[in-house]
Amino acid sequence: MKDLSRAMRFYLYLIIIPMLLFASCAQQATLTGGEKDVTPPVILNQEPPNNTTKFNASQIHLYFDEYVQLANPSESFLVSPPLKNQPEYTLKGKSLIININNQLEENTTYIITCNQGIKDLTEGNFLPLTTVIFSTGDYIDSLSLAGKVKDALTLLPEEKVGVLLYKQHEDSALLRDLPYYYTTADKEGKFLFSNIAQGEYQLYALVDKNKNYLFDQSDEKVAFSTKLVKPIYIPVHNDTTDSSDTVDTTSDQQDSVIVPRIDYSENTLLLFQEQDTTIRFLKREFKGNYRHDFIFKNGINDFKLNQISNLDTVINYLTEYNKTKDTISVFMTTISHDLVDFELLANDKILDTISFNPSQVSAFSSKRLSQKTDTVANYLKYTEVTKGELNRDPNILFAFPVDRFDLTKCILIEERKNGNDTLSIECYFADSIRRSLAFKYPFKEKTKYTILCPDSTFWSYYGSCNDTIEISFTTKSSKDYGSIRINYQFYEQTNYILQLLSEKLNVIQEDFTTYNKNITYNYLRPGKYRVRVILDANDNKRWDSGNYNLRQQPEEVIYFEKTIELTANWKIEETFDVVFE
Repeated sequence: MKDLSRAMRFYLYLIIIPMLLFASCAQQATLTGGEKDVTPPVILNQEPPNNTTKFNASQIHLYFDEYVQLANPSESFLVSPPLKNQPEYTLKGKSLIININNQLEENTTYIITCNQGIKDLTEGNFLPLTTVIFSTGDYIDSLSLAGKVKDALTLLPEEKVGVLLYKQHEDSALLRDLPYYYTTADKEGKFLFSNIAQGEYQLYALVDKNKNYLFDQSDEKVAFSTKLVKPIYIPVHNDTTDSSDTVDTTSDQQDSVIVPRIDYSENTLLLFQEQDTTIRFLKREFKGNYRHDFIFKNGINDFKLNQISNLDTVINYLTEYNKTKDTISVFMTTISHDLVDFELLANDKILDTISFNPSQVSAFSSKRLSQKTDTVANYLKYTEVTKGELNRDPNILFAFPVDRFDLTKCILIEERKNGNDTLSIECYFADSIRRSLAFKYPFKEKTKYTILCPDSTFWSYYGSCNDTIEISFTTKSSKDYGSIRINYQFYEQTNYILQLLSEKLNVIQEDFTTYNKNITYNYLRPGKYRVRVILDANDNKRWDSGNYNLRQQPEEVIYFEKTIELTANWKIEETFDVVFE
């Protein structure tokens, strides 16, 4: 019996131990889902087939290679020409059933456009822009219309923008009617309408924020053609030319490619957002001790706080405008710890009545103020803005406006091989509220300098003074910079805005002229630059957007044909022949 019991135990060990080892190994493995699925659904079949003529069915079936889901079909499906009733879209298995649900017109080509209306179940990959085409007559309409959508100021292509065609010739069509035909621009801003009927159409582009195919929101970008457009027949033929204005289709032949010639420049739409000149007060933000920022919709020229309570203490303040004049920083110079009521005025118009503590300080500062007065927290702090440049004076920005100061205390130390030299330096405030302090001196190239201002040279309105200001830098060499000379050539005497831009189209320098002008842009850092000219039709010294209701296009813009790449210690000269269409 003992031998039998031992044999059974040995037999159990042989079974259990491998099982435990297997389980242990299995627990260490991690299952992965594999690569993310980025493939959109594919239509395998359609009944009736696409481009069916003499269509008389009540339903259309689309069969997909996977299960799909609908995405806001009322917004993402559009029928051209529009139907009285919306078709019904129903999913069944891996198919979509489109119930026409309308009495169709005779001898008419219909296009059902699906614009991000179908996506797969797993990753939400959208079906690309897809059209279902059929005709109740003997033929499918075969005319086309091509064009481009660009930003009106940058002239960069605008992608995924809706492009709309209307048979109605009234200017209000985009405001109240669905389009007769619809498509979207690709990543190069190109668009192509196909299978459209002969006739004259109004042409628009729209960034449709609420997806209702109407221009009905002030923040929607819009573009329109100033003339009626006519579709044309675009033949398909053999061509071996590689052109950005053609669309290639695949071919097995190496020496002959089927290419439909498409002139996308024929209908160029310039997309713009209308300038909303409405001035509205948005909010007040407490930005730190005694500073309050007042933020507006659109820039203002004149800001005032009219005190209407606690009149026994007159509240004084200083204002600072940002570049766009839509944010006003207010520094209170009168200490009062009570809530005070103010009328807020912009451009002499009362916009609001507000109550706040003008002398509000942050919780951190309140705690520090209760400590010793020589702590760092109570010093008037500053930020270095510019130093070491040959074409700009060194500059610092104080945290608060300066009330009292003694500029004669500041000195300049120039490092030399045989010892340092202490020099006097001119100091001046570059703004009206005395936050921006600049230092002027005929600095030498490639020389080490230190600007010193002892403590207690500058005092704020709140009793804080500066700690020792020490600004050390080495000036650049003239060889660190480059220069660009542009000879602007015009063929019409009118008002122009000339702009030197960074590669990202930020304005570096702006000039104005009415005719030919030569400008040398000096002290430029190595990099890429663009040049732009704006036709300033109303001579207001800025680019103006368009207006849809007035049928007013944006002011015309033209760029120099190439990006200018500048290296250090280099001079480039170019002639810009400015020809507006």
